[in-house]
Amino acid sequence: MVINSWENGQYKEIWVYSKETEADERALCGLINGDWGWLNYYNEEGDAGLSSRNPNYTGADDDETMNFIINGELDPFPLSYVLPAEQVMEALEYFDKYHKLPTFITWHDDNFA
Repeated sequence: MVINSWENGQYKEIWVYSKETEADERALCGLINGDWGWLNYYNEEGDAGLSSRNPNYTGADDDETMNFIINGELDPFPLSYVLPAEQVMEALEYFDKYHKLPTFITWHDDNFA
């Protein structure tokens, strides 16, 4: 397992790479803004992947956003993706330990937007 992380004030970007085999490209990314965060999972490079969803989000649409830094750029993401940072960290630790997606996260398949 390989972990790369970056931090700048309230923002964090954490990547956990499975690497069970040489060809294994699975990766889970956690983006944090203070007490909030969200997750991206990629099965392989170029995959649209999966992203977290907050099943408790009650907003009417995805117009409400929160900023996160990914690949050095500040970008807005819908609040419907956002989870408590503690839950994001638990998910990253779970993936690191078990090499599979945590079932306690609600996932959206971004291949079928």
